[in-house]
Amino acid sequence: MKKIILVGLVFLSLGVKSQTPERVLAELKKQNVLFPKIVLAQSIEETGWYKCTNCSMDKNNIFGLWNHKKQEYYKYDTWQESIGGYLRGIQYKYDSTKYKDYYEFLEAIGYAQNPLYIPNIKKLIK
Repeated sequence: MKKIILVGLVFLSLGVKSQTPERVLAELKKQNVLFPKIVLAQSIEETGWYKCTNCSMDKNNIFGLWNHKKQEYYKYDTWQESIGGYLRGIQYKYDSTKYKDYYEFLEAIGYAQNPLYIPNIKKLIK
């Protein structure tokens, strides 16, 4: 048992993250996120393939979800919980009768300030 704990601590100290595109996509599907491949690309774009430091990932926030009132990133206990934050904070607003596609929705709600954001996530999906 001590060996297992020690190995786990070594991995944690090396900065090994549990997020991988495969795991995130599986969790997106498990939580019934619409357009999971687009949302996966968003998480990759926001976190630099889950490798950023001093960013929203420090708060287990794989989408860069921002609390405008507190001027800080939303904090979650796990990255999986940040998917729930995305569902409650972003995706609940989506109405397929108002937008030609999910990309138009993201632009309309001002999801990102970077004008290359949508082209970047489109490239990640191809």
